[in-house]
Amino acid sequence: MVAPWDRRTAAEQSRLEAATLARWLPAVVTAAPFHAARTGAIDDRLLTDRRGLQRLVPARERDLLADGAAGATAVLRPTEEQVKASADDRVITGIARAIRRDAEHGKRDAIVHEYRPLQLHRGGVDGELLIASTRSDLDRSHRTGARAASVLGLGEDDVIVSAVAAGPTLAHLGTVHLATGAGLTALHARGAGADLAAVAKATTDLAATVLVVATEEAVELADTLRRARAKLRDLRTVVAYGPPLTAEERGAILEAFTGAGASSDLRVRALWAPDVGRAPWAECAEGGGGLHTYPDLEVLEVLDPLTGRVTDGDGDLTVTSLGWHGTAHVRFQTGTWVDPLATDPCPGCSRTVPRITGDVAPHAWELTVDLDGGERGTIDLRGIAAVVAGLDGIEAWRAELRGPDERVPRDRLLIELAGGADPGEAAGLERRFEAATGLVPELTVGVHPDEVARSIDEVGGVLADRR
Repeated sequence: MVAPWDRRTAAEQSRLEAATLARWLPAVVTAAPFHAARTGAIDDRLLTDRRGLQRLVPARERDLLADGAAGATAVLRPTEEQVKASADDRVITGIARAIRRDAEHGKRDAIVHEYRPLQLHRGGVDGELLIASTRSDLDRSHRTGARAASVLGLGEDDVIVSAVAAGPTLAHLGTVHLATGAGLTALHARGAGADLAAVAKATTDLAATVLVVATEEAVELADTLRRARAKLRDLRTVVAYGPPLTAEERGAILEAFTGAGASSDLRVRALWAPDVGRAPWAECAEGGGGLHTYPDLEVLEVLDPLTGRVTDGDGDLTVTSLGWHGTAHVRFQTGTWVDPLATDPCPGCSRTVPRITGDVAPHAWELTVDLDGGERGTIDLRGIAAVVAGLDGIEAWRAELRGPDERVPRDRLLIELAGGADPGEAAGLERRFEAATGLVPELTVGVHPDEVARSIDEVGGVLADRR
């Protein structure tokens, strides 16, 4: 018998992961146009486990958006023959039942249930990336919501009031799935454009035991409830939607809510995932263990943003979704800077799932820049390394962002290359760097390696923001 999802040994997790990847990866690389174009030269027989997965080139938001409007080419669109050849046993069994019940019409309905996108949410640095969910994905989202509620320590007598602003975001929809999946009474009290005052009356009327609020608004919500004299005697848990809380953040939120009338035994816990994700991760009721992830539903890696290779240190949190039938993430570099994943049992609850701990910085390499004419844009600094990796003979390189000056009234990207690059090819290289980063660079080739090394030492790295 296999242990529950949150109690499996590392060996059990690896076996289940490999079994899922062996069927899911070949299906994705044939049914999602974006991935099919990037992996066509790789034999499906090699895509059977994590080692096979790591043969695939990581993808960034910029890659998806460049390939198709809103990244829509990463959505699965299998033909009936592809479904028959690569779907897992659960899907095939469901289709067979539907055919016995309703013949050809049943087959169509079953395939639609699995693969037609029904719900979209926005993610990415500017909300330009659309993440699609099918009906079967929404069923999964409810199950992950129930899991998150269990990790948070919520029970059947809890009543949730959400102060997360309504909208097509993972924060809002994930909170909805949390309550629905766990079968808890919930009011999502803050409509689009409404302020936190909309939450005060709901908190009192429903005798809320759980409040969900964006981390950056949690103290403000407590102050709003205090001024409104909302009754908080039943409040047991504040769920702060955001990356793992620092001790200072947790303490400030607790102090603000106890000052508003909540019990000093109030729990403050985090709930979050990158906004391109499918299901938020939760901090356990015992606290201190980080965000508990779902290893049977996604493969998480930490990649060096400068090389795209797996690292044992900190780096770019990278997600491969397992078995989701809308948008298929395969080695998607979220741009979120994280510490190494914790894989030991949680010190609080003893769950054995990988955990996100320590400092977390969403969109760490995707920076806002000032362009000509007062416009704003985004640059992805990871693109520099991606271009350099394809050049022969580069001995050293560095890049930095500089702000406007008297000569150029916008932010500028300066790139220096030592060795390998022909000065006559600079114009072509500039275009490649522009496509990879989103900003035309000021490129200097033929710089002496020692000079590049001195500049790296001066700023403390190959990438620097000196604006």
